[in-house]
Parts: sequence; structure tokens; C-alpha cells
Amino acid sequence: MDLQVVLVLLVVSSLLACHNGVEGGTGLSEKEYLELEKQLELLNKPAVKTIHSDHGDIIDCVDFYKQPAFDHPLLKNHTFLYQVKPNSLPRRKRDQVESKSTKPINIGLRGEGCPVGTVPIRRITIADLIRGRLTSKTKSLQDFGPGTHYAVLRTTSSSTKFGGAGAYMSLHNPYSGPGQYTAARVKLQNGVDSIEVGWRVDQSLYGDRNTRLFINFNDGQYHCFNTICPGFVIVRSDIPIDGVFDHVSVPGQEPVAFQAYIDRDEANGNWWLLLGNNLTEVGFWPKAIFTGLGDLANYVDWGGEAFSPPGTYIPAMGRGTFPKEDPRLDAFFTRVSVIDEYGKTVNVDNAEEFADNPDLYRVQDLGYKGDYYGRAFVYGGPGGIA
Repeated sequence: MDLQVVLVLLVVSSLLACHNGVEGGTGLSEKEYLELEKQLELLNKPAVKTIHSDHGDIIDCVDFYKQPAFDHPLLKNHTFLYQVKPNSLPRRKRDQVESKSTKPINIGLRGEGCPVGTVPIRRITIADLIRGRLTSKTKSLQDFGPGTHYAVLRTTSSSTKFGGAGAYMSLHNPYSGPGQYTAARVKLQNGVDSIEVGWRVDQSLYGDRNTRLFINFNDGQYHCFNTICPGFVIVRSDIPIDGVFDHVSVPGQEPVAFQAYIDRDEANGNWWLLLGNNLTEVGFWPKAIFTGLGDLANYVDWGGEAFSPPGTYIPAMGRGTFPKEDPRLDAFFTRVSVIDEYGKTVNVDNAEEFADNPDLYRVQDLGYKGDYYGRAFVYGGPGGIA
């Protein structure tokens, strides 16, 4: 065994010690460690420029055409993707929504960001991959797996078709320990295919307790966060998709919220990620990687999600308190809307509250609250032992 492998094993041993209560003392084999090293070589592409963020991330500016997305086996022959010009992608216009955030939200890179023709990719470390592998042994990739809890507003008719969905969601930083996470997101689904965007506090994924932007998709072959596996095509040179939010809501002050939308391009069926008050086009999931979402979605939900291994204390969700039916005091989603099958942004009909364990988390649908809030709901809870 060479020195490099020994060093990796020492790092892993320390991580296993931290996870011993969750993992029951079982770890990864030497073969698995070497597989992770190979995966790391594939994930971290050659950088044109490297940026050190204020939060300790190393951001590699990678040539647009060499980003991890194009390693997806179903994209290698889709040359139309390579004809797209970064930061200037023509697509259909959609309804714009007036800003309802009371504080500026920054998830972009400081200064000029990456050079034109490159995209920002957070550098993955061997420790990131090991944490992910260890966590995957306790966390089911299926919805409603053991230890996962929800407080959401969800659509109820599987016959209704959706070309997108979004909302303003308040930003928070509830405590989440090793092997746990707490999050808020918008999710679209059809069959096994799903797409999500939101914020997340997740030490296993990020190695810190910051509130970060995240995306997630499941295409039947990959179940993936951010750019850890191929599929999502980044088009902006200044917005990393797993960046830290500089501001979160603080009790007694005006709440902080950001807008996120997933929007299907009617021209080609690609699913676009749009962020911020101006609905900036950050990137897209190509239609080619999906089966169910190769067409429209037939399910949407908005709200909170939290996880801890069964039998352990589950972290707080949202603001960490049960909702009081007031967006000024609660974790909230406002301007909740969908894009119908004809490409028009509309309010949500046929939706219901769902909380799988009201002793831990709750959700309250406020209905339409006027032009300022639009369709709104509040959610949250302190967590505890299920």
C-alpha cells in the first residue's frame, strides 16, 4: 500500500470515528476509497482560473464545454448543447414577478467572477465524497425514507400538467449536526424523475453549517446534488449553484427571502433554473437525461424537509418554531405559483397541506394574501425524536 493510500485511510478513519454512532462502526473498504479517488479526478476539471470565496470554498473556473454536465452518457451525442453560448441563451420570455425581498440577496462571486466562456464549479475534496458515501448508507434516496420528514404544500391531481413552478422562500439557518440536514425547496416530479431547488444546511454535503443554495435531480440513473454527478448545465460565469447565502432571516428583523423558479423551455423541453429577483438564468437540466420529465411534470410541492438517522434527534425546520399564520414571524413561501401546460404562470389550484409528523413540524396554507404575498403558506417546527 503506497503512502497516498495510507494518508487517505487516515483521513477516513477520523471521519469514521465522527460517524461511528450513525454507521455502527462499519466503514468503507480500501477498494471504495480508491473508487472515490477516481471519481474525484473525473469531477474536478482543469481550471482556467481559481477563486477562493469568502466562505472557504475553492471555485474552479472551468471551460463551459468541459464542465461535469457533459460527462452524462446521454448528452455526449447531443451536439446542440455545445452550440449554446454562455450567459446569452435565447429562450421564451416568462412572466416577471416584482421583488418582495426586503434585503439584497447575494449568491454570486465577488468581483468579476469567472472569465467569459467559463463556469464556476466548487472544487470537490476526497472528504466531501467520503462524507457523502457514509451518509448514503443511512439515508434512503427515496422520498419518505426512514428518518426523513416533510412539511409542504403539494398538488393533489396527477392528471394536471406543469411546465414549471416557483416561489419566494424565506432563508434561515437552523442547526444541523453531522449526518443530518434541514432544507426548504421547490420540487417538480414525473415518475422517477424529479428536480429540486432551494436552500440547505447540510454538513454531510458541504462540510459546514452555512445556509447554501442547492439543486438536486433524479433521472433514474443519477440521484445528484449540484455538480457531484453530470447532468446540470451551468451557463452563468458568476453564480455557483452551491454558494453560501450572505444573509438569512433573524428574529425581530425584516425577513430575508429569495426567489427560485424551475421553468421548462417550450422550444426544446429543457428545464431551466432561474434565481433571484430578476429570475436570472443560471443553467438547465437537458430534456435528454429524463424519461418522465422528458414531458411535463405532474406533481409539485413547496416546503421544508429535514433528516436525521432513525432514533436520533431530528433538527429544526425553517425558523425552528411551529407556524403562527404570519409570514412576518414564520418561515414562509410566498408568491407560490406554477406554469401550466400552456406556458402561463398561474396561481396554484388543488393543493393541500402535508406534514408527516405534526408533533415535529407543521404547515399552514394561508391561501391568497393579496398582491404582495400572493398564494402563501407558513411552515416549520422544532424537530425532536420521531
